[in-house]
Amino acid sequence: MLTREVAALIEDYAPFSTGIEGDELGLLVGEPEREVTGVITCWSPTAAVLEQAVSRGANVVLSHEPLTWGICGRDPEAGLTWYEERHVTAKAPNQLRLRLCLDNGLSVYRYHSNWDWAPVYGQVDMLVKLLELGTYIGGCRTCPVYEREPIAVGELARRACALLGIGPIRVIGEPERMVSRVAVTHGGFGQIFTVPEVAADAGAELAIFGEMLDYTIRYCVEVGLAGIELGHCASEQPGMEGMAQFLRERLPAQIPIECLDSGQPWTSLSAGG
Repeated sequence: MLTREVAALIEDYAPFSTGIEGDELGLLVGEPEREVTGVITCWSPTAAVLEQAVSRGANVVLSHEPLTWGICGRDPEAGLTWYEERHVTAKAPNQLRLRLCLDNGLSVYRYHSNWDWAPVYGQVDMLVKLLELGTYIGGCRTCPVYEREPIAVGELARRACALLGIGPIRVIGEPERMVSRVAVTHGGFGQIFTVPEVAADAGAELAIFGEMLDYTIRYCVEVGLAGIELGHCASEQPGMEGMAQFLRERLPAQIPIECLDSGQPWTSLSAGG
């Protein structure tokens, strides 16, 4: 089976047209005509993930996030430059990742917004199923709302930690507050300061966030919305497990398929240790 045939399965199920306009999707590096020796799905194609792919004999990596880092130190739209930085091709992490790909014959594809809302196997549906958030009742594409049996915010947060293997995590509002209408604002949407108002306006009492900023947390408080921050990677990992499951159901059994965890490369400390 060829690399492009694996890609076609994903792209036929979750076409690029279903993603956000202008999003980076598809082949990032590699040879689409190469025979597949194994497939890795992952949230981020970090150097560690790429090294694991090579050690497992896989030559196809399907990721949710970018392979290379872009320019972040300036805002052309606002005409602002926060700091001077290296060109994309001169950034050490980019050079490391690309060298790993080129030296080991890896083909890396990115499936981002087209997979976020892919039915059944995508980021949102897999997270909703895992956390048992119930039935869809409204909201919008980037902030859908579900209704379930009432549950304390803290109890749902603890369940999420156990199911995703994470913690400690941040909880906004009183942990004892009972809620039944839950919005899903996964991934990086919690980096948008005012997104809590979208959830609140849709009738949600609680929002499940991926990655949040301090501003977003304070906005939650002032619109009366409870929040649970899972982390960017943790909130989207179920969707990459879903992609692996999707492929296992469709690819020949002799092609190894594995979902790798991109990891949590930090430690949480307090004054007590």
